Amino acid sequence: MTIMAALMAMARPQSKVQDQALRTVRIYDLMVAAPRAALQIHQPSYFRLGDFGVAKESRPALFLHPNGSIQFPSVRLSSKPVLSFKIGIDESAWTQAGDGVEFTVYVNRSNDARTQIYARYVDPKHNLADRRWIEGRVSLKAFRNQDVRLTFATGPGPAGDFNYDWALWSEPEILLADDDSPES
Repeated sequence: MTIMAALMAMARPQSKVQDQALRTVRIYDLMVAAPRAALQIHQPSYFRLGDFGVAKESRPALFLHPNGSIQFPSVRLSSKPVLSFKIGIDESAWTQAGDGVEFTVYVNRSNDARTQIYARYVDPKHNLADRRWIEGRVSLKAFRNQDVRLTFATGPGPAGDFNYDWALWSEPEILLADDDSPES
């Protein structure tokens, strides 16, 4: 074999066997999108991005004091989208006054229809099981292939007490999987 033939053989694309377990997905990172989001808060200190601790585990998170909301920019959903996040209350508020926080997520469609897809009351002051990062995972398949805006909202606990309602949202993201991906 000549040198030229050997070089040409090496330059030819190699036939690759596709591993069926390997897949590629897209992630819409809501923490990255947060600076472009629309906020509804009572004062500037009621929202910030930073590292916050829950159960001695520090994570990057959105701090959103009740009554507050953040509406993220529009995103085109895939055929099998899934929203995931973690919620909690900053551990430095656990021994202070207050009655917990209501965490809510809404989907806003392009026709202005709004649908609540998640709600959870968290009160680590009175419920020791809430002294952790709580994982949330919601299928968005009902809104597949649509342009939507997600809204994260926080409200006070049942007594309407806003004291030390230091609500946190961590790792919020949308997994944009398609029909050819294995079921999530």
